Amino acid sequence: MSVFDNLFLLNGLSSDDKEAIISLFDETIIFKKGELIYSGDSFLRAIAIIVTGKAVAVTNNERRLVMKELSAGSCFGAAAVFGHNKSYVSSVTAQSDTEICFIKESVLTEIFKKYPQTAVNYITFLSDRIRFLNNKLSVISGSDADDTVLKYLTSLSDSNGYAAIPVSMTMLAKMLGLGRASLYRSLDALEQSGNIIRENNRIKVIKK
Repeated sequence: MSVFDNLFLLNGLSSDDKEAIISLFDETIIFKKGELIYSGDSFLRAIAIIVTGKAVAVTNNERRLVMKELSAGSCFGAAAVFGHNKSYVSSVTAQSDTEICFIKESVLTEIFKKYPQTAVNYITFLSDRIRFLNNKLSVISGSDADDTVLKYLTSLSDSNGYAAIPVSMTMLAKMLGLGRASLYRSLDALEQSGNIIRENNRIKVIKK
C-alpha cells in the first residue's frame, strides 16, 4: 500500500491515471527530528505529503495551539500553494526523522490541466478544510475552559450524542489551548453538571 493511495487529489481517478500522476511528483526530502519543515516566513508553494515519519503543525501566534498531528500519508500546505500571501499560518516541525514529498505549484498546474478531476478534488479538499477550521475556531473561542471542551465534544458527537476522542488527553489539551489539569477539571465539571456522561473510551454529550 502506497502513502499516496488516499491522497485527496487522486479521488475518483483510474489506476492508470493515478500512476501517471504519481510519476510526476517531485523527489522527496528528509528532515531530521526537531527540524522545522514549514514556518511563517519560510515555506514551499507545494503540497507536502509525509512518506515516512511524523510531524506536528502548530499556530504561529502566541498561544502556539496544536492544529494537527501528521503521520505517513498526511498532507499539508495545500492552502498556501496558489495564494498571494507570503506567510504561512502555522509551523510544521518534524517529530522524528521524516521523509516528505513536495508537489510544487508548477507540477500541480500541469496535473490540473491534464486531469480536470484533480482540480475538483483540490477545491473540495480546501472547502472541507475551511469548514473544519471554522468549527475549530468556534470551539477554541469559548468563553471559558468548560465551554471550550463542551463545544469540542459536541462537534465530535454522532447522532446519538457519543463522541470518540481521536487523540490522547495530553494532545487534546494542547489542541484546545488548555493545561492537562484544566482539561480534566472541565470534564469533571461537565459531568457533575449533567452535560456529559463518561463511558469507558467514549463520552456522551447530553443535549439540553
